[in-house]
Amino acid sequence: MLPILLVTAALVLAFAIAGNNPGPGSGRHVLVISIDGMAAGYYTHPPSGLQIPNLRRLMSEGSFAESVQGIYPTVTYPSHTTIVTGRMPIEHGIYTNLSSRQAGKNSEDWFWFAKAIRTRTLWDEARGHRLSTASVAWPVATGARIDWDVPEIWDPARGEHADAFYVARFMNPITALRVGLALGLPRAGSEDDANRTRLASYFLTEHRPNLTLVHLESLDLAQHEAGPRSPEANAALERIDAHLGELLSTIKQAGLENSTDVFIVSDHGFLPVERDVRPNMLLAKAGLLTADAKGKVSGGNIATVSNGGSLFLYWPGCSADLDARVGDALKPLDESGLLFATFGQPELKRMGADPEACLALEALEGDEFSESARGDLVTVVEKQKGTHGYLPWRHGLECSFIAWGPDIKSGLDLHDIALTEVGPTILKAMGVDDPSFGDKPPLRAIFRQELN
Repeated sequence: MLPILLVTAALVLAFAIAGNNPGPGSGRHVLVISIDGMAAGYYTHPPSGLQIPNLRRLMSEGSFAESVQGIYPTVTYPSHTTIVTGRMPIEHGIYTNLSSRQAGKNSEDWFWFAKAIRTRTLWDEARGHRLSTASVAWPVATGARIDWDVPEIWDPARGEHADAFYVARFMNPITALRVGLALGLPRAGSEDDANRTRLASYFLTEHRPNLTLVHLESLDLAQHEAGPRSPEANAALERIDAHLGELLSTIKQAGLENSTDVFIVSDHGFLPVERDVRPNMLLAKAGLLTADAKGKVSGGNIATVSNGGSLFLYWPGCSADLDARVGDALKPLDESGLLFATFGQPELKRMGADPEACLALEALEGDEFSESARGDLVTVVEKQKGTHGYLPWRHGLECSFIAWGPDIKSGLDLHDIALTEVGPTILKAMGVDDPSFGDKPPLRAIFRQELN
């Protein structure tokens, strides 16, 4: 039996080696590292005592922006899709983190799958130019045409829990086999970002992709729990900076230092939260939503998606009759001074946001909109925490951009840029010139010379 198993394993491995063979690529390499939740102020004006030597070095030796204006809502999945498409949510189709627009139905499902993206991505461009690609936990990349992809996805029944076996179900079997043989399973209790860094280092060393996308999330998690610039958030960013150092060392050890441009990006910043506000409670009281005993929405005539700093509302056809009922139900929010702003469907379309949303509520600074449909309208949180999802031009929500490498100018301050400029600039660093990609041209000023 053992010889048969060994022969079978050898045949499977031989198939894996032969079967996942991307094009010849080019001599140019690009590494994109997304630090989820990192406002630009973390590297332009770091908190006292924060030790981020790698980020600071890349900023001083490369080109950077003091502020990157994101998209609405300022949440992870639509923002990351804007990074890899250069387009607004209204065009690329990833409008919020959550994918369901039916009250109580599949409410824990996120936009995990790349097939939902309606426009060309960086990996599409790479494939079209015979460039190789790798991705580690990049949002909305499950099932993407990426040569070596470890997607970000989890079992909705268990919540946002890292599960290597569940993730492997959505991986190319060849990639899963190679990664499993090379790295084994993540160690129990190990930090997820540390495991993501190991995976990215493996791909860089073994496969030398022309484009590598890496998503690191611990800063975002720490800020949700303890607030922006808290000791917990600062410690998380210091660990991420160390992971960045590991990836830079990997590039050097793999002999890629002279051919790799590195981009540090982020999807949004953060604002502190002191109060929890529950618009769904008012909607349930008016009979527009139903909820179980724990306040979880189970059905209704309308649907809502909480983005933390904003709440998007949906109903069939954005009909006038339901519009009036929703307006009447939400009057206590306005009368209590609990709204920063409201936006109807025309305004949302002009902002490039979800064209299917009938109404958006924008929270005050210090407030977040939760999903619960039970309890008090306003509750003071027990300890400071943080959130995002607000309008992108509110101070503290700015995204990040640092570019560094052999093709990048040193010491260039771009000041203020748009998130839609990032994707075309990365594409330019890949050596691909496609004027139709994205809404804006690349940031040509950062390059030492014209790239072919």
